[in-house]
Amino acid sequence: MATNLVVDADGHCYEPDADLAKWMPKEFAHLAPNRVTDSSGYTHLMIEGRLAGRRRWGGGVDRGAVFAEHIERSRPGMTDPLKRLSDMDEEGIDVAVIFGTSIALMVNGMADKPLAVAICHAVNRWLVEEYLVPDPKRLKGVGLIPVQEPSAAVTELEYLAQHRGIVSAMLPTNVYGINLGHRMFDRVYAAAQEIGMPLAVHPQTEHDGQFGVWGVMGAGSERMEKYSYVHMTAFPFELMIALMHMIGEGVFDRYPKLKVGFMEGGCGWLPFWAERMDEHFEKLRPQWPLLRRRPSDIMRSSQVCFTCEPEEAILPYVLNTMGVSQVMYASDYRHWDSEFPESVRKLASITGLSEDQKGHVLGENAIKWFGLKPNELPAKRF
Repeated sequence: MATNLVVDADGHCYEPDADLAKWMPKEFAHLAPNRVTDSSGYTHLMIEGRLAGRRRWGGGVDRGAVFAEHIERSRPGMTDPLKRLSDMDEEGIDVAVIFGTSIALMVNGMADKPLAVAICHAVNRWLVEEYLVPDPKRLKGVGLIPVQEPSAAVTELEYLAQHRGIVSAMLPTNVYGINLGHRMFDRVYAAAQEIGMPLAVHPQTEHDGQFGVWGVMGAGSERMEKYSYVHMTAFPFELMIALMHMIGEGVFDRYPKLKVGFMEGGCGWLPFWAERMDEHFEKLRPQWPLLRRRPSDIMRSSQVCFTCEPEEAILPYVLNTMGVSQVMYASDYRHWDSEFPESVRKLASITGLSEDQKGHVLGENAIKWFGLKPNELPAKRF
């Protein structure tokens, strides 16, 4: 189905700026995540009654010292959906699939599980009842589920499934160091398969009090002294580990209709990882007793999909090697490393991309992956 729509498979809102307290039960309202400003003028996220800052290099979550040079690059559209729609027009995006930013990347590592459940539901209500409302055909949300409490995560999945504006639910790459192939998550995978809700694995870096204490660590972060090092390694490496573990522990064979996306880690590693996993599967076969297929067969199947960076020169090779349907365009709006407002143009100008490949990556793959129906999509704008 060629629509020629441009669909951003991974952009972001900034949920801590929402008034989440009004969506939370009274007993938790005073613990609603919010931003506070220190004496230096930097803002930090307050959650579970603690400040979330980056270990070793200081600063706050998205507006802290480590990001001081990038503050001007943020956009009001991350909290104001009308301004986001204007930015989408400027960039040439018809439909945006929207993830949270900081709460979304830490809530699954929180020690206070009842509070985590309440925060997930509050963020989801804010998305459904406020942020997505101005244009439901163009703004699509990715819900939060408290996977550290699988029964509550299933309940939240059922809530999300009632709202067509929610097209996916987000997973961390690990919970308290437990990888995603662990059987503790089977209830979540079974429910997602039954409901028909794609899951989206999104990586994270590391924060003192946030990821360091709250149980979701980025690969290699304990060895790095600079944020740039952590960001370079954690995002792709965490996805590689998550994918490997889900494949190796038989998740995709136990749940053959489950769909899982792997977001914001680029796509250049896919051919390498497919070959490396196949080699270990073939030569160490007894260690893969739950796997019925070659890992590369799963990576090329309709069960998984990945996002690319708009400027990845290796994209044509990846598509030729892994399949034209396996990669989706993502803007990463409007984090410090996004290419706004040039991401669509930069991807479309990659040398060696055919028009058919551009159509798949820029929109067709995401429409199919997220199950977007024609009556849920806007008319072509650009």
